[in-house]
Amino acid sequence: MSVSSANGSMVIQYRDSFSKAVAKNVIVVVIGISINYINVGLILTFCKHQIFYTNPRYVLFIHLVVNDMIQVTLSLCMFIISYTIYKINASVCCTFILMALIMTENTPLNLACMAIECYIAICFPLRHAQICTIKRTLILIGLIWTTTMLSCLPDLFITLAT
Repeated sequence: MSVSSANGSMVIQYRDSFSKAVAKNVIVVVIGISINYINVGLILTFCKHQIFYTNPRYVLFIHLVVNDMIQVTLSLCMFIISYTIYKINASVCCTFILMALIMTENTPLNLACMAIECYIAICFPLRHAQICTIKRTLILIGLIWTTTMLSCLPDLFITLAT
């Protein structure tokens, strides 16, 4: 345990022992790679069969899978960086955190869009094919990304200002 004092405030830093840090990193990396391996299998299955990429439901699902893969990879990188590099440039750190924030906010919006698509399929089964098209689904995915990026814009400006 090391104690450092800066401007009258105390910062206490606890560091894990080397063996404990290696064990934690190995467990996290193995779990992260396993999750991404399963997700790659889902993506390959999606790409192999035409029925999947012509159905808006599966396009939204695969968008969720890709988004989660990126989020897991980012989280894994940030976890490893936190154990290997003790001091990191603030702009690099803010970039990682901002990207993770965008990915985190994408997930509930994507799930909400999937729920709306299911609602339309159940409540308006005869109009479902007209309302939920692939083109509209791709526009919706673009809208999801635009919304999450715009919601993170104030965080970016505050970060740049400080």
